[in-house]
Amino acid sequence: MQYGREFNEQENAARSKVVVLGYGAAEQLFGEDVQAGLGQIISVANKKVEVIGILSENGAGMPMMSFDDAVFAPYDLADKTLLGSRGSLRLVVLADKPENVSLAMEEITAILREEHRLKDGREDDFRLMDAGSMVGAAQESANIMAVLLTSVAGIVLLVSGIGIMNVMLVSVAERTKEIGIAKAIGAKRGNIMFQFLSEAVSLSMFGGLLGIGLAMAAVPVITHFGVLKVALSLTGSLIGFLFSVFVGIFFGIYPAWKASRLDPVDALRSE
Repeated sequence: MQYGREFNEQENAARSKVVVLGYGAAEQLFGEDVQAGLGQIISVANKKVEVIGILSENGAGMPMMSFDDAVFAPYDLADKTLLGSRGSLRLVVLADKPENVSLAMEEITAILREEHRLKDGREDDFRLMDAGSMVGAAQESANIMAVLLTSVAGIVLLVSGIGIMNVMLVSVAERTKEIGIAKAIGAKRGNIMFQFLSEAVSLSMFGGLLGIGLAMAAVPVITHFGVLKVALSLTGSLIGFLFSVFVGIFFGIYPAWKASRLDPVDALRSE
């Protein structure tokens, strides 16, 4: 509690129309001077209530709920007047040890089934969630997304590599006579292979730099329009560029090898 006070048992029993605001809710209603909200009358669910307290800013909360943005009311007031049939009860339970969470959930399930008079074989009319399972589900979703993105990236690299190889094979076919002249004046197989492999790597390096440039241009646009919160990673850009170079080397080897194996006599005769 940063300003004011909490409601008490007497106010709860009398269904006094008083509330405590989270810091964010108070800031939204009263501006930066949140303390000025104490004693003010606000409307909650079309009912006039008095603000008697304002919580300190903490940012913590349960799933699907922020303490800072919440309005806290006495239970009977909320249950009978503010929410009524629209309200739903949520219990927050803390286990004494992390390893006892599963046991605690089993005990809670048994108690709630007994309280709700559910016979054996009937489904639960309540739902239990634990933070560990939510974290596990989030990690599983992240792993699936990582596999999916890796698969897409692999397909893109394969297609781009085949494209580079096709370009280099066409280049070898069009420059057959040039290769024959180079061999006739003393160029060795290694020289020819290095030349064409360098060209393949240059193509892939240009593609990598172009991709990084497009990413640098796209990040501010995406961030500006609020589609996603993204940031360009120097490490990620470097890894992507190195992969581009690797693709050029891998898919450029065969065209370079084919060019180096050309017979100089047959190459000179080609038109």
